[in-house]
Amino acid sequence: MTIWTPQLGQDKPIYLAIADAMAGDIMSGKLNVGDKLPPHRDLAWRLKVTVGTVTRAYKEAEIRGLLSGEVGRGSYVREVSGSTALPSRAEVATQIADLSHAAPPPVYSADEFDAALAHVMREPSRLALLDYMPPEGHVHYRAMGAKWLARSGIDISEANVIVTSGAHLGILACLSVLAQPGESVMAENLNYASLGSLVLGLNLKPVPLAMNETGLDLEDLERAAKTGESKILYLVPTLQNPTTFTMPREKRDAIVEIARRYNLTIVEDDIFRLLDDRVQPPTFYSLAPERTYHITSLSKTLAPGLRIGFVATPPGRAQFLRLRQRASGARVTGLTAEVARYWLETDIAEHLMRRVIGEMGARRSIFREVFSRHAFKCEPGAPFGWLTLPGHWSPLRFASKALSQNVRIIPGPAFSFGPQARDHGVRICFGAPATGQDLREALLKIRDLMGGDPEDDFTPVA
Repeated sequence: MTIWTPQLGQDKPIYLAIADAMAGDIMSGKLNVGDKLPPHRDLAWRLKVTVGTVTRAYKEAEIRGLLSGEVGRGSYVREVSGSTALPSRAEVATQIADLSHAAPPPVYSADEFDAALAHVMREPSRLALLDYMPPEGHVHYRAMGAKWLARSGIDISEANVIVTSGAHLGILACLSVLAQPGESVMAENLNYASLGSLVLGLNLKPVPLAMNETGLDLEDLERAAKTGESKILYLVPTLQNPTTFTMPREKRDAIVEIARRYNLTIVEDDIFRLLDDRVQPPTFYSLAPERTYHITSLSKTLAPGLRIGFVATPPGRAQFLRLRQRASGARVTGLTAEVARYWLETDIAEHLMRRVIGEMGARRSIFREVFSRHAFKCEPGAPFGWLTLPGHWSPLRFASKALSQNVRIIPGPAFSFGPQARDHGVRICFGAPATGQDLREALLKIRDLMGGDPEDDFTPVA
């Protein structure tokens, strides 16, 4: 074991100073490739810091690719190239605690990523990954999509799977195919924040539907369907964004019955489903495959940089999405898809999902603890919470004030699909901070801010 005591700078958090010192000592030759670093407890005692601080520093160094951690054996210096080093996640996020994106926590390791890259390097045909992919995705990646969809109980042929560059572009492709300019799209009046801009950008009209304690109000859906306001219904049925509700089976059955009676097409955005490892109600695709486009992705369950989405199309409808993909150029890139395929065909994806679910559960507990005396919605499995603000705060004003405290959240009006939503809340996501402690510190800032006066930053004038 190497006896290593870093010299720490004073202008940054201690865990970052330890990681920075490690990087500097590797580049200067004080630490060499293969050196075993001190155990967390020994270095903590030497530096007079907590063991948690050293653990956080080693995790940051592993994210940067400086260390290779082996359970039961310790942490070892890896070979790095300083001239081409990428900025670390913590360096990018040091100033702002970004609680605005529903991303999974950073539980992946450099070794898991390197294993996928090593697989790519062994492939004789690896240069083909630099070519354009087919608009619907290579057959290998459509087969990968079919296997991934099977996790949600969807039995589908790869011929009916389209691979997209993320779920967002999957939604765009579906709406583009299903609706002509001037037609309408129905959705719950609190919904995915980008849905409104997608609909308006396609020259479509939003038809916001009322909600109740389990999501979509069936009577309002029946009314809109009966009057012919729209033939397209967009839903996030599991861990609804932003309310976190999961739609019960009986409501799903009722919606399918209405859809068949009025010949509606369902666009099912189910990207959060696999984060809740309890038994889930069946997907709309399983209940009504003849009229459902089911969309999911890897970005919410494995890593946000894996911009890979899968669309399960009704039988015989894949060709229309393929043409849309060709026209828009929204194809998945081969290198990213091959990394994903390696993870899914080994046990890495399963291990990552277990860690994501476990870490997200721990962070959800932190959220519930911090806001235990406040009103919120946060169902099991949810990667975010929907926090109700005190009456003296407007959501927009509160989010602006939080940003002045270096915490980014999304105010309720951003989720309004049309003008009818009036929920007095903000959405707070759990995954992006590097550690649970980082999340806790940001949440405490939000809680303290809730008790403040929104007029504090105004000077009254006559």
